Amino acid sequence: MITSHAPPAKEATGEPTAATRHLCTGVYVDERFRDLVIKEVCTTPHRRVAPSYGFDIVPVMRHAWRAAALTASVRMAVVGAVVVPALAGALPAALLIACGLALLWLLHLTTLVREMEREMEREPASRRKSERRGLGPALGRRPPRLATLLLPQTLLLLRRKAEKARARKRLGAIALSLTLTALTIALFHPGHAVSALRVAMGIALLCLAVGASRQLILNRILCTPRLRPVRLSRREHAADIQQEHVCAVYRRPRHSEDDEDDLTRFTLFGEESPFIGAGELVYQWNPPMSIQLLRPSEEEDTPLHELEHPVPPFQAHELVDYLREAVQLLDTDEQGVRLPAQVRDRVYIAETDVAVDRALLPSEFSAAELRAIIDTPGSKQHHFLEVITPAEGAEFVATVLLHVSLQGRTLSISTAACVLAHTPRSFQRTAEFGHHGAIAVLWAALRELVALPSEIHRSWRIAHYLYTVGKAAVLPRDLTSTPIRNVLIGSRLSVREKSAQAWSKIQLEKSDILGRMKTIEQRLLHAAGDFLYSKDVDISEFNSRALKIINSGIFSFGDNNSFNNNAVGNAAQVGADASQPAGPHHSSGESQ
Repeated sequence: MITSHAPPAKEATGEPTAATRHLCTGVYVDERFRDLVIKEVCTTPHRRVAPSYGFDIVPVMRHAWRAAALTASVRMAVVGAVVVPALAGALPAALLIACGLALLWLLHLTTLVREMEREMEREPASRRKSERRGLGPALGRRPPRLATLLLPQTLLLLRRKAEKARARKRLGAIALSLTLTALTIALFHPGHAVSALRVAMGIALLCLAVGASRQLILNRILCTPRLRPVRLSRREHAADIQQEHVCAVYRRPRHSEDDEDDLTRFTLFGEESPFIGAGELVYQWNPPMSIQLLRPSEEEDTPLHELEHPVPPFQAHELVDYLREAVQLLDTDEQGVRLPAQVRDRVYIAETDVAVDRALLPSEFSAAELRAIIDTPGSKQHHFLEVITPAEGAEFVATVLLHVSLQGRTLSISTAACVLAHTPRSFQRTAEFGHHGAIAVLWAALRELVALPSEIHRSWRIAHYLYTVGKAAVLPRDLTSTPIRNVLIGSRLSVREKSAQAWSKIQLEKSDILGRMKTIEQRLLHAAGDFLYSKDVDISEFNSRALKIINSGIFSFGDNNSFNNNAVGNAAQVGADASQPAGPHHSSGESQ
């Protein structure tokens, strides 16, 4: 890699978060996740890196390359053990090595066949168990017609068992022929047999070394106080700048006239959240809160032209600055009751707008430019006040985004909340008992040796590794700063989002996250009310709507308004089940 001594965009002053450690571990234990990091971050300079919430993408990129190098070394050794002797004129040795590797590959196939058979055996057993528990009717109690329908499935199952039996016999015959071929070659060429045995021992030692090295790296990731490399490559430097940039370039959904509108789904942002990197969108004010800028009055019959402010008594950025200071106070309390809150500005820009006007994406924003964006309604640069609160080492990150607009003598405030949940257990297993230390290194080396048959099965991927390395060497570090024809630079995904647990499957931590978001929301509402009161604005309507938002239950979080059993038009009727009670249907989310 070509390195640069340029300082990173944001120096890491403290220890890496738990989320960063777990993501660095994930590239070693999950090959698909590692390939995702290399493909979508390390070798995609024409797309912006998504903002990083609670983690640092730079050490994840570096460890992804190291994990790929360790895996590629074993697979290249497997291929080279056959190709190199053949090219060097030692064809008998190459054939012996090929026969040995083929036998290991057949062992891997046999294991896969056995696993499939076990899965098929478990399915009828689990079905019978559910029937005994009353979850389904027994086969003997099925109606004759239903038993007739199940007859083709039974025949198909028997046919599959017969095919598996023939497959086992075929695999056994191939293994026997390979063994006889290897013995014949070894008898006629004993010198080449010794050379082949040495190569096999070298591959075994390499597997042990790779497994031990991988575990040693995992042990270091667990305890090192610094994960960020001292010298960054050019691509890492560009990714570091983009992950900390104020702007986030989001991707608009593709235009399609074939898809019908889903009338049961009413959200502000559609099915795809524009808040790339922030996690799953779980809450929003739907619709936004709109407050007319009226003067306080004790008389109810005062005309509107006398109550309203023809000229707004404040600018939108003044309210944003006031809210920013109010939320920042949460992070200054005592350690026991402090709510960690990181407040920053975030500007979202559509990738199609950036393709038209590159000036929308400057290298940095000044305070005056941010104020101009906030004070300009309808701007293509959408400003949000972003409040981030991490928990458990940033394994859980809740983000509250607030947008303020001042137009038509009316103040409009909208809020959305996103959550990043914990990473998979496989990413965190290194910290568990027995999964780190000297004994873990020994077990990792042995596991790598045992996994050699599966590595033979994946040895064809070395072509993909060569292509990826060549791509990384040829492409420049950043292609998002200059326009390219027919190339959109919006962020496609976030590796942190891809590895996060779904919000619907969060258990005990959900109440804590909801409480944090409610705390931030209440503070924003109270601070906004105080600000409006100080600017001689009637806040009676604001207080009424704020009270509804504060008192709303947790069902407002993460649910979409659903409209069931509705009819539209003259004389329209809806057929309801007799078991359903009559009466209006209430949506789970309350509109404010």
